[in-house]
Amino acid sequence: MVKKYLMAVLLVVSILCTGTPSIIIDGEHFASIGKETPSLVYDGISVAYLLDSGGKNSLELGGGFSFVSPVSSRDYFQNDFFNTVLKVFVGQAYDFTGESSAGLRVVSRVGFLVLNFGKFGFFYSIAPVFYVRVGFLSFGVSVGLEIEQFFGEKTLPVFHTGGEITYRF
Repeated sequence: MVKKYLMAVLLVVSILCTGTPSIIIDGEHFASIGKETPSLVYDGISVAYLLDSGGKNSLELGGGFSFVSPVSSRDYFQNDFFNTVLKVFVGQAYDFTGESSAGLRVVSRVGFLVLNFGKFGFFYSIAPVFYVRVGFLSFGVSVGLEIEQFFGEKTLPVFHTGGEITYRF
């Protein structure tokens, strides 16, 4: 039994350490845009594991946790409730500059989201990230757009901005 767990741990470590993987931690602010749609504002954090194959394209897998702001419309914010947005996503990052100390990366993500444990939907986002690399860390700033589609509701365009820290193994 111990051998199986040891093999599983070694397998996970070997998969995670191939190529040059990274962990990205984003802190972001999201706000819906447009007057004809209900207001949705939320702030949160997401964590992504970036699988870099050595080229300019990378695959990322991750998830996010956010709190819905009370300034959101009643369609999205409920009094006396734990107002959250949970996300699970897969994405692609294209780095225009490669191994330089400063650069531009464009990240697109698609995934599932859950609002207040009752509304489910899909989202797609795209954002340029301007970053500065210092050794194995990089610090970035992003501004982007996201399209959220909750089941049975109108499509919701969302503007987001944030900062990120990336740790490269």
